[in-house]
Amino acid sequence: MKTNSSIVVKKFGGTSVGSVERIENVAERVMADQKLGQMPLIVASAMSGETNRLVKMANELDPYYRGPAYDMLLASGEQVSISLLAMALEKRGVKAVPLLAHQVGIQTDTIFSKARIVSIDNKKLLSYCSSGVIPIVAGFQGVTNGNQITTLGRGGSDTTAVAVAAALGAEQCEIYTDVPAVFSADPRLVPKARELKSISFEEMMEMASLGSKVLHFRSVEIAAKYNIKIHLRSSFEKREGTWILPEVQMLENPVVSSVTHDASTVVMKLYPVPEGVGFLSDLFTELAEKNIVVDIITQSLGDRGQRLNFSIHEEDLPQTEIIVKKHVKDASQLEIMRDMSKISVIGVGMKNHPGVAARFFQIFKAQDAKVHLVTTSDIKISAVIDKDNLKRLAEALHKEFDLDA
Repeated sequence: MKTNSSIVVKKFGGTSVGSVERIENVAERVMADQKLGQMPLIVASAMSGETNRLVKMANELDPYYRGPAYDMLLASGEQVSISLLAMALEKRGVKAVPLLAHQVGIQTDTIFSKARIVSIDNKKLLSYCSSGVIPIVAGFQGVTNGNQITTLGRGGSDTTAVAVAAALGAEQCEIYTDVPAVFSADPRLVPKARELKSISFEEMMEMASLGSKVLHFRSVEIAAKYNIKIHLRSSFEKREGTWILPEVQMLENPVVSSVTHDASTVVMKLYPVPEGVGFLSDLFTELAEKNIVVDIITQSLGDRGQRLNFSIHEEDLPQTEIIVKKHVKDASQLEIMRDMSKISVIGVGMKNHPGVAARFFQIFKAQDAKVHLVTTSDIKISAVIDKDNLKRLAEALHKEFDLDA
């Protein structure tokens, strides 16, 4: 697709539109950018705390239900924020129009609460932009071919924004949030974490998939596919943030660029289960059909049969537990380990530097910390640990790989 450098997609997260005052600030910023010659297109999340409130009510009724009504409920939050932002811009004499997913033509598959975007009809959005009207698109949501509302998973507004940028042929997408940049670790966990001026698509995808909540994993995946630069910036400061770029545009590739964690990990231990791949195939196929991401998998043979361990995100535990119990003979075969965390070191420089694994596990030895599961790739090492050990391991790994500010 031909690129359109004048259109700049700007996504504002929940804290950015968390109050009427903050919505007024966003309107001022967008208006100023338009005066500089940009064609802004806005994607907005629900106001901060709103989606959590809706999820809580849904879970009080039925924690296992993830169907059309659930997605219709959760999608209502964005309708409020885009409407208020449109009003704030119109008050300033700026033409703007709030648009829900069905009005834009953001079509998804039918996996409720974790839908994936299939296509976006860009004609209406291009028409608004070319006529000087600022489209304000509801993030996080789409519609099926049968016009049922779907949601893209928590953080899905990032994916909406980058997907819209791709559909319009934009060269970049700005993601505005309550943090000024991507950090080498979560500053709330590791006080000496430092800002990163740039990071590669590959590293950012690993960070997002391994627990970093700065960007939605699929947003980076789309950006990499369509070569769209992402500029993550603060909503409250007018300065450069972090650029997420193709690796070829990176000036240097440190051995390790970040320490990332996910404090919402659950380990499922099954023993004994039938030997062979038949049981594994049936179990993981059913989990995949429910769009449950299984992270780390280990299996071995014991005296009584096959031993299987795997990790999932805790939000998937209710459905995973139901599926697993269909495949085992009795409850004694299943152990669920909660209060787990996953900690990872990530860096494209790991491809060409031996000894990273040795340094990683030396830290665990020094801290006398147990490892439950491990997985590696050419740019990451991840371990599932007891949550109680998370902070001290994160700080020690951050220091070991020379990331402290």
